[in-house]
Amino acid sequence: MQLNTELPDHLAQAIADYIQDQTDPTDLPDVLQTALETFLTERGYLSQPKKRLRITPAEQGSGYHNTSIEHDQVLANLDQEHLV
Repeated sequence: MQLNTELPDHLAQAIADYIQDQTDPTDLPDVLQTALETFLTERGYLSQPKKRLRITPAEQGSGYHNTSIEHDQVLANLDQEHLV
């Protein structure tokens, strides 16, 4: 859908200021689309965007270096360590 509309001066100026303040180049259609998506999502007309799983490594490791390869052996050793 293509939409042609006239914005009040205060909104047009605010959008222009926002675009000018961005470090990465952006254009008016992208700004308006993002604003509309946010507005409609907040009011329940669009579904929430799916959140991506972000896994961050622990600051200090578990002490095992081969867990991803030898996971069964590592888990077996953990069971033995906790039984003692």
